[in-house]
Amino acid sequence: MDSRPDVIAGSTDEQTSKEKLYPAFLSLQGKTCIVVGGGGVAARKVRSLVSTGAIIVVISPLLHTELQALLSAGSIHHIQSPYSREHLTGATLVFAATNDPAINLQIAQDAQQIGVWINVADNPDSSDFYVPASIHRKDLTLAVSTDGSSPAFARYVREMLEHALSEALGQALEMIAQARPRILAAPKGQQAQLWESLLSLRLETVIETEGYILARSRFEEWLAQKRLQ
Repeated sequence: MDSRPDVIAGSTDEQTSKEKLYPAFLSLQGKTCIVVGGGGVAARKVRSLVSTGAIIVVISPLLHTELQALLSAGSIHHIQSPYSREHLTGATLVFAATNDPAINLQIAQDAQQIGVWINVADNPDSSDFYVPASIHRKDLTLAVSTDGSSPAFARYVREMLEHALSEALGQALEMIAQARPRILAAPKGQQAQLWESLLSLRLETVIETEGYILARSRFEEWLAQKRLQ
């Protein structure tokens, strides 16, 4: 009798063979991002790009009202035309966000042929990267991804975390960022101890329970104590 456990579809062994995504935050300042499509999905893609400093080019005969407003504000460029492969020239990232799956697939094929990374709305199998569900607390950003298997679940987890993570984290980060160059200027052997000491102040908790002014005062006292002013 064979005593080996049965192998069933979707088992742990099979799941661990799946290639994992490499998480990264991209610097898009001055880089061209092409969004093909002019509807609500395209508007959502553009919305996530506006604050990055990217050069955003929207390819579509018509524009969603939100995109029209961004165009009027000078935040995006618009090519009022159906999609053509030539539109991808010079792009760093491409987003296929039309309401036609066949056109989206063609965009993906064109982008991959010329070596440009592509995100296809609602089609992870044709995408080179996914846009995660993100939480922002000033300069603190947390991204949630399900490796493309369920964007809806990623949004669900994001909403859970949004309730758990207060704005105080972003305010604490601002102070910690101010201390960073001073800590890095200290002797190498002292830096780890300084970081541990600073983080032990729990500035975010002080902000939440006793207010920002007191947290700021304790931070300034810490700098003086460590002679880092």
